[in-house]
Amino acid sequence: MHTMSNGSPIPLFDRFHIAAGDPGGVRLTPADALQLSLQLDLTRLFNVRNSMTIADFLAGTPTSLDYGLPDTLILSAQSATDLQRWELVILRAIALYEPRLIQVRVAVAPDRFRPTLARVTVMALAAVGGELCQFHFNTALDDRNVRPEALA
Repeated sequence: MHTMSNGSPIPLFDRFHIAAGDPGGVRLTPADALQLSLQLDLTRLFNVRNSMTIADFLAGTPTSLDYGLPDTLILSAQSATDLQRWELVILRAIALYEPRLIQVRVAVAPDRFRPTLARVTVMALAAVGGELCQFHFNTALDDRNVRPEALA
């Protein structure tokens, strides 16, 4: 089986292009590739729930078995205290499970049009080829899942 450099299998029809000498596919700059990878990984991280409480997640020592966010259904997008708590949970999750990001800042705010929705903005730095580049991730949290918004 053919594999990409990261070890994942290459789809069958993509192998035909490679065999024909056509590299094909979308070409991304290293910064764009990192941006896309971070967006996918943060979306995955924010959509997985672990079995910890918010207090245990923030004060304890979560391991890789605790990957994801604790259950945040008790948090309200209309409460300033809960929005701050959400920021702490997201910052902690990124610190634990996304080591490519440094100097992370998280802002969580209520959505003006949907009272059960919270808007999340993650701003950070990530290294690309020895240089630091800015990373922005915008998403919406609701009682079901996280939906990434357009790349910044």
